[in-house]
Amino acid sequence: MRHVPIENLLRSVFIGQDGQRDKRRLDRAHTTVTSKPAGDRNTYINNNGATKWSPIKDRFTTLLGNKCWYTEAELVGAPLTIDHYRPKCDYWFLAFKAENYRVACPFANSPKHNEEHGCAGGKGDEFPLLDPAQKATDVASLINEQPIILDPCNGDDCKLVAFLPDGRPVIHPHYEDDAIAKRRIERSKILLNLDHPDFNSKREQLCNQIAEDVKMFEELPEGAAGRATITLRLRERLSAKAPFSSAAHYYLRLHRHHAWVETLLATA
Repeated sequence: MRHVPIENLLRSVFIGQDGQRDKRRLDRAHTTVTSKPAGDRNTYINNNGATKWSPIKDRFTTLLGNKCWYTEAELVGAPLTIDHYRPKCDYWFLAFKAENYRVACPFANSPKHNEEHGCAGGKGDEFPLLDPAQKATDVASLINEQPIILDPCNGDDCKLVAFLPDGRPVIHPHYEDDAIAKRRIERSKILLNLDHPDFNSKREQLCNQIAEDVKMFEELPEGAAGRATITLRLRERLSAKAPFSSAAHYYLRLHRHHAWVETLLATA
C-alpha cells in the first residue's frame, strides 16, 4: 500500500476550469444532501452520487495510474471505482467530500473469495473501529475515531505493511510489538483482500525480478550500458503509477547494502 497524499492530489484534481466545475458540483450536492431529512439522504446519494464522483475518479487515475490504491493492483479492462473510505451509508456527510474518496478495485471494494483465508474479502460497507463507541456523527467528531482498516491516504498506516519474499503482506518488523498495529494488519489483509493469492504471486514475481536485476547490475562492469537499462527498469517499478510499487520499494531495500541501490531509493 503506497501513500497517496490526498490533499496535494486534490489540489491538482481541482485545478483549472474543469476541476473547479467538478468541485462546485460536489459542493452543491453536499449542500443538497445536508438539507434533506435523514430518511431521504441515502436515497439522494445513491441516485445522484456516481455522476458527481466519477469525474474525480478519472482525474485520480490520470494522475496516479489505473491501479487500486489499496491493493496496488493495476487493472486493464476491468472497472475501478470510487470507494468511500468511510462508507457513504453511515457517513452521509462525507459522501460528496473528495478527501474521503479512494480508487478501488473489486477485490478491495466488493466481496471476493480469498483462498488464502477461505473467506470473502472486500470492505464493502464494513468500517470497523477500535472503539465502536467513538463512531463519528459529523466532521468534527472524526478526530475521535480510530479505524481498523488501513488507509492509503494515511502515511503512518502505509508504514505498517511489509512483504515476505513469497509476496504475502505482513506487519513491518518495526511494529511487531504493537498489538493494535497487528490487529489492523490482520483485519485489513482480509477486508481489503491484500493477501489475495493472485496478488501474492505477482509480488513474489516482482521480488525475484528485482533480485535478478540487482545481480545482473553487479555482474556488469562499471560504465556498461546495461547498467543504465537496469536502473531505468527499477525506477519504473518504483514509480507511483507502477503496480505494487510499495512492494518494489520494500524488496529493493533488501539490497541497499549496494551504494547504487541506496542512491536509487533516495531519488526514486
